[in-house]
Amino acid sequence: MKHILLPTDFSENSWEAIQYAMNLFKKQRVTFFLMHSYEPHVSAPSTAVTSKRANSIIMDSIKEEAKNGLQETLKKALEVNTNKEHQFKTIIINDYFLGAVQSTVSNMKIDAVVVGTKGASGLKEVTIGSNTANLIGKLKCPIIAVPKNVVLKSLSDIGFASDYSISEYHHGLDLLIELASNFKSKISVVHVMNHSKELSSEMRANKMILEAELKPIPIDFYCITDVSVEVGTRIFSESRQLDMMCVIAKQHGFFDKLLHKSQSKSISHHAKVPLIIFNHAAFA
Repeated sequence: MKHILLPTDFSENSWEAIQYAMNLFKKQRVTFFLMHSYEPHVSAPSTAVTSKRANSIIMDSIKEEAKNGLQETLKKALEVNTNKEHQFKTIIINDYFLGAVQSTVSNMKIDAVVVGTKGASGLKEVTIGSNTANLIGKLKCPIIAVPKNVVLKSLSDIGFASDYSISEYHHGLDLLIELASNFKSKISVVHVMNHSKELSSEMRANKMILEAELKPIPIDFYCITDVSVEVGTRIFSESRQLDMMCVIAKQHGFFDKLLHKSQSKSISHHAKVPLIIFNHAAFA
């Protein structure tokens, strides 16, 4: 059984992400963890007894509001999801968002985190919400970022951006393979070459490793030349009208370029399709 974490702030955007997750994993046995975190209340330096009591009342009120919000979200989820293979549990954590997600991923053995994003007002004014941005590189499990107003209708073509620098995956792409198998998708791998016209021998070898890793999923390989990684990826995604895009986050690598502040306009296309972010550290 898969364990999927669904952080929620009770917004419409997070509810849309929850609905997307239920549809995405409709063919699998899943326990969904609906999680809400609220930040610890910081008292003033000169805290009197009355202030402590007031703080306690405030925190109790916030916790009670969180309980009510989670119960309402759970009720909505059960109303629209009649899948007997799906279970739901609720979690309330008094911690900052990153810490709450990290502890839940560890304690509940989470396989993936699905979060809603808010478009171009997110990461350094780029394309994904600040909460999602804070998770990148901090979790070994994949992150699925779901833009606003996205409804899962099909998953026929999944994009995968690769620089062919990885030689071992150690089942790190299992989520992608499972989804592609369940939805009978094909995977379109794109490599953008800014300067060089040919793959090195090492890159060719790594390309073959990637192909072997993804089998038996149907795979098409594409190469775009003479453009930056950001522009090439945008052109590829828009021209193929992908249902999902996959990237691998690694330090000083491809994903860093995608999320660089100066490239916010050129990668705004990512706000249109869900994005699976794999952590390179999970391949070790």
